[in-house]
Amino acid sequence: MSMRSSPPAVRSTPTSPLPHVERTRNSRGQVYLYYRRGGQRIPLPQPEGSAAFLAAYDQAHASMQRRHGPEASGRHTVGDAVTAYLASADYQQLAPTSRADYRRTLDQFRGAFGELPLKALDEGWIEELRSKHADRPITWNGLRSRMIVVVRLYRRLHPGALPANPWEASRRLKVEKSNQNRPWKPDVLLKVMRAATPEFRALLTGYLLTVQRGGDVTRFSPSQYDAEQRTLTVEQSKTGEALVLHVPGSLAKVLDHMKGQHNDRLFLTPRGQPWTTANAQETLARLLGHLGLERYTLHGLRATGPVALKLLGFENRAIRALTGHTSDANLEVYLRGVDHYPLARQAQEALEQQFSALLEEAEDGANTRRFAGVTGRAAVRRRE
Repeated sequence: MSMRSSPPAVRSTPTSPLPHVERTRNSRGQVYLYYRRGGQRIPLPQPEGSAAFLAAYDQAHASMQRRHGPEASGRHTVGDAVTAYLASADYQQLAPTSRADYRRTLDQFRGAFGELPLKALDEGWIEELRSKHADRPITWNGLRSRMIVVVRLYRRLHPGALPANPWEASRRLKVEKSNQNRPWKPDVLLKVMRAATPEFRALLTGYLLTVQRGGDVTRFSPSQYDAEQRTLTVEQSKTGEALVLHVPGSLAKVLDHMKGQHNDRLFLTPRGQPWTTANAQETLARLLGHLGLERYTLHGLRATGPVALKLLGFENRAIRALTGHTSDANLEVYLRGVDHYPLARQAQEALEQQFSALLEEAEDGANTRRFAGVTGRAAVRRRE
């Protein structure tokens, strides 16, 4: 490929064989995997391509890169940068779900462009790649954000290797707003709650009043609930954020009833099995269809609470204390349309106060006829 040729879209096919992987077979046919380079051999776990194998490979490769330097045939390549990032503390400290998402995106990119020098991926090259993703904005935005941190780390590890990080100058693609996870309307919530089984109603109450992610709610266990203190201890699976949540009366009633029915779970199906996000969403979809309601999602309940709190005038800081979001930018995804409501309400109240006397004066003795005062067509015809 020419360094200035148009880059193809990132392939979704498996990555090419990783360099320095040695496969040996003993007399009994057992296969052993090693990372071999510079006369050294580091064992790698099986099976090849598994998460454990890839993590061990990345650590071994990064260690050898630091010891021997990037290989002359591919000095400071895309593959070098991705491998260094996947072995870094920055990556290891991500939540498990985020690590899996980063790994999938970066492995595909490394498989497609791993042999290219990083310098070849200048602003023009990246802009062409962005154009290739015009019909897949979410894919592009994810790749862009991940490559920004990959190259940022590589520049710290190798000062002078790149004069700048061209990914930081690239632009996101506009994503059409989706209402898939929109907040629930009160009448929809009421209809669903009334039609739900007691077990599903209990789960919905947990979603609504804790405002946590679906997987965390379905995994609530008896050990997390302190009935005496009325608290629920939560460690969010996505972020690792530790929260101690207050348990209000409506939720306490539900949890007190469910506690003791299962060793590991608080929320159970009518058959006594633990809820999962899959069977809960399937139950909701059937219920909405039976009621003739449009589609809503369980994750939409995570937006329902923050929107209600914002309309009540709560500050973002207080809402984030409940949701576990670490920034207003992340929280405001759930607050579209109401994020400025408290300030706008204050402004409107001030406007009403400023003009209320005028509006009352205008109302007193104002036109009450069905035509437009002295200027309307009906008034003109009346004068004629």
